[in-house]
Amino acid sequence: MSRRSKVNVALVVTLLVLALAMAMPAVAADGKLTIVHVNDVHGHIEPFTRSGSKEEVGAFAKASVYIEQLRKENPDILLLAAGDMVHGTNEANFFGGLAIVELMNHMGFDAMALGNHEFNYGQEQLLKMAQAAKFPFLGANVVHDDGKLLCNDYAIFEVDGVKVGVFGLTTTDTPTVTHPKNVIGLKFLCPAATATKMVEALKDQVDIVVCLSHLGYDVDQALAAAVPGIDIIVGGHSHTMLAQPKVVGETIIVQTGEWTEHVGVLSLAVKDGKVASFDGKLVKITQDMPAPAPESPVAVTVEKYKAALAEKMAVKVGTTEVSLDGERPNVRTRTTNLANLITDAMREYSGADAVLTNGGGIRASINAGNITVGDIYTVLPFTNTIVAIELTGDKIVSAIEHGLSKYPEANGGFCQVSGMIVKFDPEKPAGSRVVEVLIKGEPIVGDKLYVLATNDFMAAGGDGYVWFTESTPVFDSGVMLSDVLTEYIQTRGAAAPTEIRIQPVE
Repeated sequence: MSRRSKVNVALVVTLLVLALAMAMPAVAADGKLTIVHVNDVHGHIEPFTRSGSKEEVGAFAKASVYIEQLRKENPDILLLAAGDMVHGTNEANFFGGLAIVELMNHMGFDAMALGNHEFNYGQEQLLKMAQAAKFPFLGANVVHDDGKLLCNDYAIFEVDGVKVGVFGLTTTDTPTVTHPKNVIGLKFLCPAATATKMVEALKDQVDIVVCLSHLGYDVDQALAAAVPGIDIIVGGHSHTMLAQPKVVGETIIVQTGEWTEHVGVLSLAVKDGKVASFDGKLVKITQDMPAPAPESPVAVTVEKYKAALAEKMAVKVGTTEVSLDGERPNVRTRTTNLANLITDAMREYSGADAVLTNGGGIRASINAGNITVGDIYTVLPFTNTIVAIELTGDKIVSAIEHGLSKYPEANGGFCQVSGMIVKFDPEKPAGSRVVEVLIKGEPIVGDKLYVLATNDFMAAGGDGYVWFTESTPVFDSGVMLSDVLTEYIQTRGAAAPTEIRIQPVE
């Protein structure tokens, strides 16, 4: 055999050995891993009180101190966010979510799932946030029409010798729960099919597969049952507070609730590349827990954005003698005085026959006393504008049926109205519950055209109101609901009607 032949044989052998080595899965690891997680923070930097309680809880900034202490005790931590982080309060909204991203950078987040509210500022701003973040935004099932990913699909981390693959999933409801203009050119693919592909892509690269999910607890459970190979689902979207992890098949599911009232801590022991044992808990962020030190990056960042916001928000608009009810469970299931006030302001501004808007667009209450610009922007944070459309009575009734279809379940698409009284029978099947509709005191006429005011989100089919897309707008004001409500209160006061406009009948 020639020297050249010997070299070639050696080369072939070397290549074969390398090929075999590459084809073989990595050696299964042993180690310990703690996943610290939050979801649905919705921009809540500061502490808050729940309705009916005087206890201050939560605060993203205060949670940072607890997380920092955990790291001092245990460096083997993966810090994850399951979406809906950057929108929902003035501190978040007035700065296009960048305040929250900056805080997350200081806190050392490792990854975040794309939630539906991450899209509320539009795709351009979402990508600006992703660029500013020192951690990946993950959305494996969010693609452009040509199939290219909007952001990253997964990321791989190594903690205490354990390789962890984390992929993100976003709710397929996103096109109907953000303004449709925010998702033009995007597709939200089947979560189960996408998860199956992600498990296949990751299984030979990592020991532990984590799905960072903004799908909701019910969907997470179904996903765990349908897709083998997901070790952990860190969930969000449904605002479910799981005091202890839920196990479906071999998948561990966790979720913290909302607004950083709790931080989730999931401790794992890994043996031979598999979860050998785990322990999970929620840690409540209470008023007696320490706040960030004034000189800390988190505190400095909070103060910077608070100062920038304060002057704009402090302007007094009016006063109210009673609390104006915008609590999430209430505006999504029944008429409230604040919903009546908002819809009356919309009707006066638009001159429409009636108003139909979504309860889910009302995000907070207003306490008795002075009303400021900041209060109004907290109540109406989505920068929606007023649109008036012409619809026949039949289509209005169909839209109302849609808004009542999930009753008594809380539903962001629940109808809040002005110029209308709706009576419905909750015992009847969805789609046939409306008993009577009065517009300006007269029974609605099926083939009559009415001018209906709504917001631009719903006029574009948001919350599934497809009937609103079948009409050319009478006018598209471009004026934000928050500005309309501000002007209404300044000129008319805040005496909110208490009449029950959506009336269940026995």
